Amino acid sequence: MKRVLFTAQVVLMGLFILSVVTLLFQFTGNSNPLARFDNAKPTYNNTEKYDSTLLRLTNLEKLEQYCDSLYVANGYASNQENFEENYTLLVSSVVSRRFYHGYSYYGFKNNYLAFLFSKATNPGYSAVVIPNDILKFPFAACSQQSIVMMELLRAKGLKTRKISFLGKVAGGHFCFEVFYNNSWHFFDPNMEPDVAVLNAYNRPGIAFLASHTDVLLDAYRHHAKETILDIFPSYSYGEVDKFPAPTAIVFHKITKALSYTIWIFLFGTFLLVRRIYKRLISKQYVRNSRIYFPQPEQGPSSSYYPGLTAPGA
Repeated sequence: MKRVLFTAQVVLMGLFILSVVTLLFQFTGNSNPLARFDNAKPTYNNTEKYDSTLLRLTNLEKLEQYCDSLYVANGYASNQENFEENYTLLVSSVVSRRFYHGYSYYGFKNNYLAFLFSKATNPGYSAVVIPNDILKFPFAACSQQSIVMMELLRAKGLKTRKISFLGKVAGGHFCFEVFYNNSWHFFDPNMEPDVAVLNAYNRPGIAFLASHTDVLLDAYRHHAKETILDIFPSYSYGEVDKFPAPTAIVFHKITKALSYTIWIFLFGTFLLVRRIYKRLISKQYVRNSRIYFPQPEQGPSSSYYPGLTAPGA
C-alpha cells in the first residue's frame, strides 16, 4: 500500500506540474510555443465569398449586431411582415462571407484537453462546436458554419433543423433548413449554392432539391456533378430547434473549463494522497514503537542455593 501511495504522489505531482506549465502557455494565445503541434490550418482557395474584414465578428453578439445593422441599412425594417425571410437571407450571406471552408479545431492555445483526447482517440473530438469559439477562426467546416447560423436565427425566434448527408464516395455533409412562410427552406453556407437559382424556386427545402436534380445541379454547378449526385440524394432530418451537436458541446465546455482548472484538482488530490501516505507511515511507526522485545532473564545467584558450591570452591 505504501508503494502505491508513493507512486500516486509522484504521478500526481508530475501531472500537476505539466498542467500548470500548459496552462501558462495557454494564456499566451497565438504565441504559445506548443501551438506548433496543433492541427494544420487550411488555406483560402480564393474562390469562396470570404471577406477578411468580417473577422472582427468574434462572437454571436457581434454577429447579430452586424446583421441587425445591415437589416436596417437595407431598408428591411420598414417591412416587418417578411422579417423571417429577409433576415434569414441576410444572415446566410454574412455567414458565407465570414468563413472560408476548413475545419476549426481546438489546440494547445484554447482547449488542450480536448486536443490531447482527440489525438488519442478521434480527431473529430477537437472539432469546435461552441458557436462563439467557432467565430474565433477565419475558417469553418459545413457543420460549424451551419451551427453559427442556426444559433443566431434561433436567437431571433426562427425554427431550424439540421440536414445530414452521407455520400458513398464524397463522405458526409451538413446543412440545415429554416421555417418561414409556412414551409421549410434549405441553406448551405459552406458549399454556397447559387442564391439566384434557389430564390427562383422560392428557396425550396431539401426534399424538393433531391427530387429535382436539374435544379440541384444548376444551383451547385460550381461543384463536380458526381460529388453533388453522391451527397445530396441521401439525407436525414434533425430535431426542430435542437442544438445539432448536444454531446459534443457538453464535452467541449467541460474540457475547456478543465483546461484552466484541472491543476487545482490534481494538486488537491496530491495533498489528499500525501496525507493518507503520511498517516499510514505514522501509524506504522507507532505500532513498531509499541512492540515488546523480552529481555533475557538473569539466573538466580548462588545465595539462593546455599547447599551448592562451585567446583574447586
